[in-house]
Amino acid sequence: MKRSILVGVTLVAALGLVVPLGAQWSHIVPTKDHPLRFSAFAVSMNAGAAGDVEIAIERWTTDSERQGLLDVLAGASFKAGGQDKLLSALQKVNPRTGFIRMPNTLGWDLRYARQNDLPDGSRQIVIATDKPVSFLAAAADARSMDYAFSFVEMRFKKGSDQGEGRLLARTAVAIKNQRLELDDYGNEPVRLTTIKERTDKK
Repeated sequence: MKRSILVGVTLVAALGLVVPLGAQWSHIVPTKDHPLRFSAFAVSMNAGAAGDVEIAIERWTTDSERQGLLDVLAGASFKAGGQDKLLSALQKVNPRTGFIRMPNTLGWDLRYARQNDLPDGSRQIVIATDKPVSFLAAAADARSMDYAFSFVEMRFKKGSDQGEGRLLARTAVAIKNQRLELDDYGNEPVRLTTIKERTDKK
């Protein structure tokens, strides 16, 4: 089992606690009819799989939803059953914030989506689901429900609609020393390359 922290991404940056959105992105308000869409090529060394991935964001997680999840996350642990409350809280998020899918699949609903402007001017988008993206994950065992989340971080350089990112396909989540810690279930992060963005025009 391999434990990893998103290096350089504090809890504040990753979950958008106090990072304000700059004028460049603050006008983007995705909806179900006009979602924010991304395409990427995913490469998973562990699963021996690669392929196209589509991500659609239909709305951003609200401040109250975020705070509620943070309150639950504060009590999460990597022990057996330590993710149950967080899983239950995410499953209650309604409506969904979007979806992620591979070709010829129904996909997975997103339960969390936040957008941040980082100090270097780059744009960060963090999304999460309440299910492992199994196509890109290694085989599960009896403890798979303790690693029930998928976590995605995408980054775009200032002024660019093309970027790169990482996807943790079977993950547990906790807070340690004010940092978001992700326990990846024996997998290296899936690389998301050549991410391209398009916004549906009304």
